[in-house]
Amino acid sequence: MRRQNLILGSLLTLYFFLWSTLPTLLAPSFPLDVIEGINWGREWQLGYYKHPPLPSWLLVLSFQILGHIGPYLLSQLCIIATLVMVYQLGRHIVSPRKALTGSLLLMAVFYYTWPTLEFNHNIAQLPIWAGICLTFYHAWDDDRRSAWIGFGICAGLGLLTKYSVTLLLITLLLYSLVSKQRSRWLTLNPWLAITLMTLIFLPHLIWSATHDWLPFTYAMGRSGEAESSGGRLNAFKFLGTQAVNHLILMIMILICGVYRYLRRPISLSHDEKMLVVMAFGPALLTTSLGLLFGIGLRDMWGTPMWNYSGIVLLLFIDDADMVVLSKRLYTGLCVFLILITLVMILYTASGARLTGKPGRMHWPQVAISLQAQQTWQSLSHCPLDAVGGQYWLAGLITTDAKSQPSILIAPNAAFSPWMNAQRIESRGLLQVWRDGEHDEIPYLDQPNIAALATAEGIWQFAWPQNPEREPLIVHWRAYVPTDCRSFR
Repeated sequence: MRRQNLILGSLLTLYFFLWSTLPTLLAPSFPLDVIEGINWGREWQLGYYKHPPLPSWLLVLSFQILGHIGPYLLSQLCIIATLVMVYQLGRHIVSPRKALTGSLLLMAVFYYTWPTLEFNHNIAQLPIWAGICLTFYHAWDDDRRSAWIGFGICAGLGLLTKYSVTLLLITLLLYSLVSKQRSRWLTLNPWLAITLMTLIFLPHLIWSATHDWLPFTYAMGRSGEAESSGGRLNAFKFLGTQAVNHLILMIMILICGVYRYLRRPISLSHDEKMLVVMAFGPALLTTSLGLLFGIGLRDMWGTPMWNYSGIVLLLFIDDADMVVLSKRLYTGLCVFLILITLVMILYTASGARLTGKPGRMHWPQVAISLQAQQTWQSLSHCPLDAVGGQYWLAGLITTDAKSQPSILIAPNAAFSPWMNAQRIESRGLLQVWRDGEHDEIPYLDQPNIAALATAEGIWQFAWPQNPEREPLIVHWRAYVPTDCRSFR
């Protein structure tokens, strides 16, 4: 058993190392959400027009400290932290072997592998949800004040990560109201946790109120998009997608013969019932809301909901059978992690060549950024301060630019509260766009900015993995203040 654990531990260490380092070496550019998050985080706002701020703050810190490896390492650290906390909760409810095996089985669920190439608010939620469940378990079972304080902090950080954490909080609230310990609501501790949660979330809430509730509007808009594609029936699609994301785990269960060891327990203990609620409650609540109110459900909202699906599966297996089963499951898991790592390497290194169409990670990020900086420096002796345009293209320039310019996001000025007309007038702006993407950029029609000296042109870039493909054409226009101008 010790040798088996050593082999498994070594493989997992190698896996997390490769997924943290190889995308940095092989992929020419960051994914979209990473580009967005870094540029949001640089502005250190209390909120952004799509989401709460915490993941963007973490993302920009990882990038500033560690460079290009930072965002990929951050994703893998989120997975490691999730597995550790899931194990910590599991070992209080089931045997240590079941807890370890059940937590590691999560690596056979889609959300814990491929999507981690792109750190975003969904990936950031994984350890937050695990932390909320772990602290709630100790708080509700033992009524320890320290656990309630931890729960309040985790819940507040969860709300600063993504609003969908409310689905977990509502699930835990409903559980507490039907629990035998519901009298705990008559004590101080739960209200202390709620107070802490509110204090942590309040600055973002105030920011949202003073910025036209932009993140809430965006969340409702995303829900409306999903609703228009299926209405109430979209709830079944949501559930079906969650099942598909467990497909590898299901295949492993079949191949390893886990189903032959399943036993129907006489009854579930109090702690086991809580675990089942944590494992399936948020997804069932989400589906119910979709069915009852026609709320559009996005498939990726299910990302953090399955932290305990592996352990719950093992609830129905005798501890004596786990000795044989864990060995089979670890073998299957190792095979899968090797295969998906090879696919990751193939995709990041040659994906655009194999498919014939570059993905977000296959753009010439460094070349675009260098060209933009060189063009600006040939026109202005002031540093590049702002780039305007669609988030993706403008972000490719600003992410690596030495002067760390800000983005002016087309087409709504409210999307970039850190920008204003006076800043553009005094420091200038570089506008970029592709054919068919020439959106209106805020402020540029104002007289003082329109009067700035301008220069424009076209850049061409070869695709890093598709040099034979038609070059990428980027249009640019520079608005240069008089005090910065170095051209006539």
